Amino acid sequence: MKIFLSLTLTLLSLSVISEAHAHEGPPFPILVDQKFLDHKLSVWADPDTGNGLFLFYPEGEKLNPNDYLYEVITSTKNGEQKELLAGISMRSVDEKGKFTFTVSVPFTREAIWNIQILVKNKQNGDIVLDQTIPVEVTPPGPNRLESLIYLIPFLLLGGIWIKVVIHKRKKTPPAE
Repeated sequence: MKIFLSLTLTLLSLSVISEAHAHEGPPFPILVDQKFLDHKLSVWADPDTGNGLFLFYPEGEKLNPNDYLYEVITSTKNGEQKELLAGISMRSVDEKGKFTFTVSVPFTREAIWNIQILVKNKQNGDIVLDQTIPVEVTPPGPNRLESLIYLIPFLLLGGIWIKVVIHKRKKTPPAE
C-alpha cells in the first residue's frame, strides 16, 4: 500500500510541475574574429525570449574600451518588426586587461531574428563594422518534450526500484 501511495504522489507531483525556467546551454559564437580597422571582434549570443544577451569580445593592440560603441539592432527575419536598438549595458575587464561588453535585448517572441552588429567610432560616429546575422530566439530552458526525455531515466530507475522492493516483499515470509 505504501508503494502505491508513494508512486501516486510522485506521479501527481510530476504532472503539476510547470516548465522550468533554466538556462539550456552556454552562449554560442555568432561572429568570430571579424576584422574592423586594426582590431578583431567576436560576438557570442544567448538569445532567449525575454532577455537575450550578446557578449562582445574586441581584441587588438592599443584598443581602448572607450574608443568604440558596440550596438545591436534586431528585427524579425521577415522584417515586419523593428525591435530594438541596444547599446552597451555592462563592461567588464578580466585579469589580463581584456574587456567584454554585454548587450541585453528583450526579445518579444520566439522566431528567427536578424541581429545587426554595429561598431561605431565614438569620436566621429563612423560605422567601422556592420554585420547582420540570422539567429534563432527560443524560450529559456528545455521544452516539454526535452523535459520528458530528461525525465525518462529517472522514471526507469524508479520502476526498477519499485520492482525490486515488490520482489523482496514476495520472498520475505510474513512475521508471525
